[in-house]
Amino acid sequence: MIWLALTLPGLIVAYFLFLRPVLHAIPALKTFYDEADGFWAKVWAICGKSVTIAFSAFVQAVGWALQWIDPLASMLGDPDLKAQITSTLQANPQLLGYVLMGISAITIAARLRSIAKAA
Repeated sequence: MIWLALTLPGLIVAYFLFLRPVLHAIPALKTFYDEADGFWAKVWAICGKSVTIAFSAFVQAVGWALQWIDPLASMLGDPDLKAQITSTLQANPQLLGYVLMGISAITIAARLRSIAKAA
């Protein structure tokens, strides 16, 4: 894990100083780099300008973050955070249903938006 923390800054600097200008010069990638100037424009371009894909990536990132609850909570000094969350959800299981219905509603709305936009 320590090697990642030591090499990641070097890789980021190498990307911005060396690799990005080379990629910018490639004609096939020029249109991508022209339309993806800032961070959010880049995210939007990577998602293919699709709200559905952007929301799917967001839900996947939340799932990834939830996977790391125990290690992060232990590092921050609360080793039984996952047990606390589980007991809260067991006390009110409707909350999980509401969250899943919300995710479903957003996904359906985004998909309908894509269909209407294409038509």
